Amino acid sequence: MIEAEKSKSFQRLLAGYLTYQLKRHFYRVWIDDLRASFQPGSGHLVLANHSSWWDGLMVFYLNHKVIKEDSYAMMSQKGMEDFSFFRKIGAFSVNPDSPKDLVTSLKFAEKCLQDQKTVWIFPQGKEEHLEKRPLSFMSGPGYLYERNPGITITMVTFYYTFRHDQRPELFIRIFNEELNHGDFPSRAELTDHLRNSLEARLDGVKQDIVNEDISNFDQLLKGFPTNSEWLSFWKRRK
Repeated sequence: MIEAEKSKSFQRLLAGYLTYQLKRHFYRVWIDDLRASFQPGSGHLVLANHSSWWDGLMVFYLNHKVIKEDSYAMMSQKGMEDFSFFRKIGAFSVNPDSPKDLVTSLKFAEKCLQDQKTVWIFPQGKEEHLEKRPLSFMSGPGYLYERNPGITITMVTFYYTFRHDQRPELFIRIFNEELNHGDFPSRAELTDHLRNSLEARLDGVKQDIVNEDISNFDQLLKGFPTNSEWLSFWKRRK
């Protein structure tokens, strides 16, 4: 396992650079934060869908701007090898093809939770098309919850889409997942519940966008003006 090696100075540098890049590549980033207040004194497990190269960076940005916790993120071994800088922002590797490595990564995640830190996991385990159903869903989150039933579980949906502008937009929804430990006789049933919940929320975001109803979302980031906006501006000046 490749362990995280956090660097506060690198995180400050990346935060500024990433904000600039998001403004270049996205027209708007929107957020609908439905969380109840966080329970202090418990570990925090955050599960998010994974359909884009941007997701790993968005985890960092969202934590930096909104969640603001001491966060670590589970990332594929290959991703860590290709982009080693993720170690400096709290990423640690997992290799699902190696049972021994998988257990080591889950033990590291569990220690973070027991130390009342925040752990981000993409339970699909790999990038999948945004519209693929059912979502793939690994059993790691269920394992962590079974062993640590006092943790808080939050889910995050990332929905990337083009609407009416030159660049794409990103819609983020955050919500707490309320669980009762005794409601799930097996890990498989718990895993199915988590998958169904994430799917339902993701589909709910899609439906809001299809219906042109983004009234529940607040603007998190405004991108730089597009070419069409500049052209409209100069046209109005004539």
